[in-house]
Amino acid sequence: MKIRDRLSLQFTLIFAVLLLVVLATIYLLTYKYRASDFYDRLRDRALITAQLFLAEDNLSEAKFRAVQQKYPQSLPGEVVRIYNDRNQAVFLKDTSQQWAPSVIARVRDQGELMYSEGPARTVGLYYKDNSGNFVVLASAVDTYGDAGMRQLLWSMLSVLILSIVVMYFLGSLFARIALFPISKVINDVKIIRSSSLDKRLAVKEGKDEINELATTFNNLLEHLEQSFDAQRSFVSNASHELRTPLTSIVGSIEVTLGVEREREEYKRVLADVLAEAENLTNLVNDLFDLSNSNIDVNDFHDLRLDELLWQVKDEWSHLIPGSRIGLHYNLPDDPARYTIPGNSHLLFVALGNILKNAVKFSGNDPVTCAMTVQDDKVIISIEDKGIGIKPEDIPHIFEPFYRGTNAQTYDGLGIGLSLAEKILRLHGAVIQVASEPGKGTTFSIVFPV
Repeated sequence: MKIRDRLSLQFTLIFAVLLLVVLATIYLLTYKYRASDFYDRLRDRALITAQLFLAEDNLSEAKFRAVQQKYPQSLPGEVVRIYNDRNQAVFLKDTSQQWAPSVIARVRDQGELMYSEGPARTVGLYYKDNSGNFVVLASAVDTYGDAGMRQLLWSMLSVLILSIVVMYFLGSLFARIALFPISKVINDVKIIRSSSLDKRLAVKEGKDEINELATTFNNLLEHLEQSFDAQRSFVSNASHELRTPLTSIVGSIEVTLGVEREREEYKRVLADVLAEAENLTNLVNDLFDLSNSNIDVNDFHDLRLDELLWQVKDEWSHLIPGSRIGLHYNLPDDPARYTIPGNSHLLFVALGNILKNAVKFSGNDPVTCAMTVQDDKVIISIEDKGIGIKPEDIPHIFEPFYRGTNAQTYDGLGIGLSLAEKILRLHGAVIQVASEPGKGTTFSIVFPV
């Protein structure tokens, strides 16, 4: 069922329940009022009858005439009886014993009794007079009141049914109008494809939910467009980087096999092929690390950053002969303040890539690694005195395969920093860069603890 139809039904149901409660309340109040009014009229009939037959000698002539004028105004199906102490009908003979002795006794006990039996209502009064004590019982059928209540009931049912039908159509119209902006958003979204991610949904002025939905979807499209562009760029650069060593290998082999050559020439060509194959292996390994950097956080375990930094420094000190890497700690006594959940292998790769770049671009100048703790943060800084990074290159250095304009003469593929940034972001860390061309670069990595 569509939301529009569901809203129409829900709106109609709520309205029907409320209207039913209102109509039922009106009906019950009206019924109670009519019943109370009829009982009052019966009570007046019983009292008038008693005054007419029992109090004639106690009333003045004018009052007695007034009672006589009221008495002929009988009610539909009216029956009135007066009983003495022996439960015998007096004044108005009751040949069929209209009321049982038990009812008469209840009137004497309670003083006044009202009850209904079928369509008939009955009122009983215990009337004390100087000539004796009597029980007056009056019964009648509220013909006009019952007919009016039946007419009121049918009128209310007709109004209820008609109102439900009208409210369903009004609810459908209201739901259609209310959901029209969503329908427009759906139609606009249907035409967006991977080849048209630059399209955006129209956002009007205001802060309603539809505008929030359109804005959120536009932000999603922005991220998707950036991801698709990055993916296309990554595939293009990866293809280019893979093609270069393969083309060199194939070219060298074809040229060498073209004519007979000396043994030393074959050895030189094989050495070149081996170097290109090693570059190709490094590239494939970097691409593999980049694709596997989205490890599940459930695989994290507690690790001390000071030990990890020492391992990274020790590793690259051996891998790059002649490198001068200094390591400085400024840590509190409690190791828990610099222990974080993480993947040791990925963080080793990330810190190693940053340190390797610092050593590569600093020449023979020393590289300084420092680790400090500030409040609930651990800061690792890697500083070199190398060629630096130009300001226009800094926003792009974490893009895959991007290389600064002053780094083209150095070996590299432009994957290391991209991989490092991705791994650090996965661990909730923030990486900051401060650099000045010709003077050096400082990478500051901030880990939350």
